Amino acid sequence: MTPEDVYNAIDRFTSFILRYAITLAAISALSMALIETFKALFSWRDRFHKQRVRDWIRSVNIPPEALMAIGRPPLVNHSDFHVRVYSQLIRLTTGETVDPSAMGKSIEWTPWVVSPDNALFALELEKMMGQIQDAADAALGHPDINPELYLFLGAGACPDNDDYIHWFTWAQQPPASTATDPAHAKRQADTYARLRQFIRRRLDAFQLTAGYRWQTGNQVASVLLGAVALFGFLVYLARTNLPQDPLGWVILIVVSLAGGIMAPVAKDLVIALKRVRSGG
Repeated sequence: MTPEDVYNAIDRFTSFILRYAITLAAISALSMALIETFKALFSWRDRFHKQRVRDWIRSVNIPPEALMAIGRPPLVNHSDFHVRVYSQLIRLTTGETVDPSAMGKSIEWTPWVVSPDNALFALELEKMMGQIQDAADAALGHPDINPELYLFLGAGACPDNDDYIHWFTWAQQPPASTATDPAHAKRQADTYARLRQFIRRRLDAFQLTAGYRWQTGNQVASVLLGAVALFGFLVYLARTNLPQDPLGWVILIVVSLAGGIMAPVAKDLVIALKRVRSGG
């Protein structure tokens, strides 16, 4: 066997794989185009953002003693607290005052209509989180104006709630003078820094998890849609000779699933195989 024989064998194998890779790349492009069209027509990203923010707010329950410590009445139920947090967040990010039912309302179904109180969720995730960060800074700077949002954002910053209580009081007073009482001034500054750093980390964690879920959901949708498209094409091509036994259909489904899984990386595979053939 000569080197030329090895090269010819590799070239034939590459050509064989390349034909299937190009097909899978085309299916991947078709799947992504359909998914992007679906997301644009039904404002799917906006709905995802709003649902993630609602779930995030509902995941936090403030103990009654924390509310009482800042002079807020005890809650009848936690949903009242969640609604207030949502209303204050929307007011600080959009300037809109929303009614208590706004938290449960869905995004408009027509993509060319977005109500002002839903404008926050129409932004890309990074820009949306930038707006929420600004709202968090405003709530931290004036916790007496947005007490529920302040408590929500700082939930868990200090197990015994000392930071909550102390900063809520200090934020409404003139800052302590370093010359007059350096120890108290340092304590105020350290408390503010701890709360702000903790809130930033909470927002970062939310952004990371939301971004991961959005990306994973898109990938899963792309794989499933690619598998369905490939299955449909295979059935159409074999319409005159369809499998007559269950095993044949199982093989067809397995091949379609494998093609759907490979479709997202097929474009890179095509580029690599073309480089092999060209010797680049």
